[in-house]
Amino acid sequence: MIVNEEAAIGIDGTLLAKRARRIREITGGCICCVTHEALDAALAEFAESTPTPSRIIVETSGAASPAGVIRILTRGMARDQLRLDGVVTVIDAARARQRMKFSLTIEQLGFADIVAMSHVDQCAEADLLTLGEDIAALAPGAVLTRANKGRLVGSGAQTLLALLEARQGVLRVPPPEGAVARHRVDAVSLVHDGELDEERFGDWVESALGAVEVRLLRIKGILAVAGVDARVIVQGVSEAIEVTLGAAWGDEERNSRLVILGLELDDAALRSGFAACTTRKETSS
Repeated sequence: MIVNEEAAIGIDGTLLAKRARRIREITGGCICCVTHEALDAALAEFAESTPTPSRIIVETSGAASPAGVIRILTRGMARDQLRLDGVVTVIDAARARQRMKFSLTIEQLGFADIVAMSHVDQCAEADLLTLGEDIAALAPGAVLTRANKGRLVGSGAQTLLALLEARQGVLRVPPPEGAVARHRVDAVSLVHDGELDEERFGDWVESALGAVEVRLLRIKGILAVAGVDARVIVQGVSEAIEVTLGAAWGDEERNSRLVILGLELDDAALRSGFAACTTRKETSS
């Protein structure tokens, strides 16, 4: 585990010592900017250590920009040895409304694969349900869970691995106008009732999304691709995009959904480009 604290003296490392096999503290600044070189070096050290850890958890400070941290993970010294497996955002449910007024909180939610609402014992159930709906609009590709005093509570997955596995089937398509737009983060929801052409979609991802990669926060899709029996799962955090296969479609209706979160996105251009990714048979009919 790598723990970051902005202060010159670290505390969390001592508190977490019994929960991790190995801990490295980085103090004196946020790893997304000030101490990013220390994070890069720590990741490389872990990746080359023996035995090689199966998972490295990077706990950032509450003021960290996910984009800066992810850039180090995908472009740093250990990029060929490590794979970004997920982003977890923890938000205090009792203070979430105040925090969601700040753009950094919106960014942290937008990048998330898992959102854990903590301190749920301090909130009424009705308030938690409403808060969950608002968070879901800002984190359409994330699994939502609840936590209290360091433990997951309620129904659903109860471990990190189970939560990461559950995220594969999560994709909520936000309405055109909603919470995301009010916070200056654009949410573009793309839906096609049918199959996509693999080659056309790949070209579109490389050209259209490649052109705006510095402004991308999150991309997630569950796609029906011609000639592929399984669901094609697209997971993207910043400019790092991964494609995997999910469950088979079987007798279910094949359709494609893609949600893109970012800054200053051209909604019309993205919709037009995505529509052009349909199969040649559909396009000519």
